[in-house]
Amino acid sequence: MTSIASVERLRAILLNVSLITTLSFAMNPMRLMAQGGGGQQPRIGSTASHSIRGKIYLPSGRSPELRMRVVLEVSTGGIFGETFSDSVGNFEFRAINSGNYILKVQGDNQLYESYTEGLEISGSFSRTFTPQIYLRARAADPRNQPTNRILSVADTQEVPKAAKQHYEKALKLAQSNQAKAAIEKLEEAIKVFPDYLYALNKLGEQYLQSGQRELAQTYFERAIATNARFAPPHIGVGTILNEQKKYAEAIAHLETAVKLDDTYPMAHIQLGLALMETAPPDFVRSEKALLRGLAQGGKDVAYVYMHLFNLHIRQRQYVQAAAQLEAFLRDQPDAPEATQVRQKLESLKKIIAQSASTKP
Repeated sequence: MTSIASVERLRAILLNVSLITTLSFAMNPMRLMAQGGGGQQPRIGSTASHSIRGKIYLPSGRSPELRMRVVLEVSTGGIFGETFSDSVGNFEFRAINSGNYILKVQGDNQLYESYTEGLEISGSFSRTFTPQIYLRARAADPRNQPTNRILSVADTQEVPKAAKQHYEKALKLAQSNQAKAAIEKLEEAIKVFPDYLYALNKLGEQYLQSGQRELAQTYFERAIATNARFAPPHIGVGTILNEQKKYAEAIAHLETAVKLDDTYPMAHIQLGLALMETAPPDFVRSEKALLRGLAQGGKDVAYVYMHLFNLHIRQRQYVQAAAQLEAFLRDQPDAPEATQVRQKLESLKKIIAQSASTKP
């Protein structure tokens, strides 16, 4: 029978290893700022992978009892994907890159008309869009169609045409990993329109991805000073403050971001990390925030399981910690870290078994 002392030594080793290993997941903004599609780990300069989680309502206001076909088209031509709603009208598309799309639901030629809505999906932070589709009765006036499209203060800015042209060129350059050229175009955009929220925030993101954190924070804070009700720059500042271990300040910005717009998984994830590291750690709120980010981001943010593993290890909740490693391997079986995670899982299972064997 293994002694209690030997079990405690194994626990100490695992705790130390977990803290070192998960730091590479926890505080690397390059990894957190840009999520790649297809469940792969993000790459520097890659675009964010967004998702759409919508709901369909019949003209009566009730949810459809039958499954309905939903098509997502790329505005420049072609179908991105199609799916069917569930029994209460919910549907989902995942791993969507920034761009303009068209959401369509085919009418039944009897009770309701076909539905079409343009969607602008954008941002370097992974985001979940939640369109509400209210089908229109065939005889209804089209002007009465309600919509619930998410708009931020940046969406409603009246931007001069020249500034918008510079910004759009910068987006294309950024998506091609041409950070220096993108920054130059963004600088031109804010020369034309100094209060351009999207351009100020994008400058912050580009400087952060280039490793120039002081400049990144300057532009994030300038965007906040222009309009504090725009969520993304709060996430950017919160990410940098987490890196600097200024957790109380980070929490303030990240909580503000979540209150302003709940659809950014990265806001919840960074908030969870800050709450885990603050003194004393708030493990309950941290777990809640991390789970919220994971629910929104899905497989594209599967590394959150590693943060949850670390959270449970620090609380000596070994069974729950093992479940997080198993979930990570389920979603990311071919990840670069998979071998190391499997080894960690085997060590943890030994600890759980040995702990059980020492109980009277």
